[in-house]
Amino acid sequence: FSEQGTVLDAKVIYDRESGRSRGFGFVTYGSAEEVNNAISNLDGVDLDGRQIRVTVAESKPRRQF
Repeated sequence: FSEQGTVLDAKVIYDRESGRSRGFGFVTYGSAEEVNNAISNLDGVDLDGRQIRVTVAESKPRRQF
């Protein structure tokens, strides 16, 4: 991912109970251009035998109580 631009943050999401990776994560880049580079160059690429999907993350709507 760092080949596409400056990675400001990267998080792998883990299962709370087992501690195993849930198979996805989030990468934060320094600019929109770097985000677009990552999407166009990495979406659909094979990584360790698995095809990865790279998209812009959408925030979940917050629950209102």
